Amino acid sequence: MSKRDAVNDPPLFAFDRDSATYILRSAGSDVPTKRSAMEGKDFFHRRQPENGVAKAPPGVTQRLFELIPSANDSEVLQTLAQNRMGKDNAAIEFSRTSLLQRTWPRLRSIATLYIVALTLPISILGCVGLVVLHMLRGGRLVALSPHPTSKTRKGYQPTAIVTGARMTKGLHICRHLHRAGWRVVLVDYDRWWMQGSRLSACCAAFFTVPDPEQDPVGYFKAIASIAAKERAKLYIPVSAPTTAIYDSLTQDVLPKDCVCWTLPPYLTGRLDDKTAFTDLCNKIGVQVPKCFRVESAQQVRELNDSPDKLGNKKYLLKSIVYDPAHRADLFTLPSKAGPLDRYLGRIEISKVRPWIVQEYMDGEELSTYAIAYKGKVLAYADNEASMSCLSYGHIESKEIWSWVQRFCKETGCSGQLCFDYMRNSSDGQLYSIECNPRTSTVITEFHDHPGLAQAFTDPESVQSVMKPLKTSPPVYWFWNEIATLLTTGDFRTWWETVTQGVDATFDPSDPMPFLGLHYMQVPVLLVRNIWTGRPWKKIDLCIGKVVELGGD
Repeated sequence: MSKRDAVNDPPLFAFDRDSATYILRSAGSDVPTKRSAMEGKDFFHRRQPENGVAKAPPGVTQRLFELIPSANDSEVLQTLAQNRMGKDNAAIEFSRTSLLQRTWPRLRSIATLYIVALTLPISILGCVGLVVLHMLRGGRLVALSPHPTSKTRKGYQPTAIVTGARMTKGLHICRHLHRAGWRVVLVDYDRWWMQGSRLSACCAAFFTVPDPEQDPVGYFKAIASIAAKERAKLYIPVSAPTTAIYDSLTQDVLPKDCVCWTLPPYLTGRLDDKTAFTDLCNKIGVQVPKCFRVESAQQVRELNDSPDKLGNKKYLLKSIVYDPAHRADLFTLPSKAGPLDRYLGRIEISKVRPWIVQEYMDGEELSTYAIAYKGKVLAYADNEASMSCLSYGHIESKEIWSWVQRFCKETGCSGQLCFDYMRNSSDGQLYSIECNPRTSTVITEFHDHPGLAQAFTDPESVQSVMKPLKTSPPVYWFWNEIATLLTTGDFRTWWETVTQGVDATFDPSDPMPFLGLHYMQVPVLLVRNIWTGRPWKKIDLCIGKVVELGGD
């Protein structure tokens, strides 16, 4: 999980700290070429957007290198620089919104708060009824049950730290570890103090820490302090898209006897970069779509005017850096000059904010989650996916399972991985379109699996891969399904979903996180939006946030 023994080829980039530039090694060549990093500035010194976001304190970069030696890696620095640039660009974009553009989100938030308040009595009655039914059937509440003891030593409870439990996947890991006899400490950023998961009876303690994108040194020092104070033996980060790289770096500050369940930082950086991931897959020999890396609008135009390069196929223009504002645009090439110029005028493509032109796949979308240890897959689950998936059920694809096995074996990786796939309708072949080197919500398919925690707590003892139980019902988010019912009117589909599946957050033995998510976490986010006026698309109960312009 922390050793760099998986891939031994030279790094794609070398980083010159003195000149703050990247050295890009061209494919098949050892001759380096200069590549600007953050417009020649120290990459931790943010660009100054129009709304006045402060720069990092002087000397923070050197202090970070002293605290986190693994940060001094070309691919790590590349990922950090790109993520910070993405945040800055989002701040700039928001600063350009007018008062009128900020008024509509505020009105939506006020109206949504009112609707949420109306649903509170229904949720309380439903929770009470289901808890009573659970107890009548012989079930017990976690809070009233004797805490299980770990098998490692009688009377001793080892401690695990789980971050990001504001998201459903974090809550599920917390519950798995608790049931396995571990004491679970939840940690999240300061702005997420109100998360519903902290109300779980499976949570022994809750701490907040600085946001690493704002104060990386403070973040790592806080994690180190908590891990030492709690004598943590296990650290499982549940990362947001832009913070996976920071979580992979925490291994440098954790106690030596604390196992960090992340990929090595350099590999996290490589997999986060869609073009680097494609290059890695091509070396391994697993199938991925053809793609081109573009670092300027002019390069996009040149590709658009080069049918010989595109091969008379359709290509998708995607940001390499996670971009919630444009991830669903699905702009394709080749395109007429007018629409292309208008779209390029809405986005930024640069050396520190590169995009990818990837062969377009039209067909079935699939996703997987895997826990790997020294190249061996310990746990695996897959599902049919979508741009915003809010229903999870295992489909047992042998083809995807074979792909994941081969990838993990060839890289020798240890950590958590999520792969997205498309089955191209034109040739019927399966292609991996990207990798997310972090925990996936697909893990919720293990909600009733009795042994998943073993993959984290004792990976050496896992004899065969764990998969969701064949009898396991799919998961959904109840109030999301209610909203879908009201907008589509498809009562039959709604009824099948809620009667054949289970809510992803509600557990009759641990009901408080369900109420906390809907009536503490979401309302606080909506009140914040009334204050800021940030345009927002939806409330995503799966990851526990209001999806705003410039969000994480």
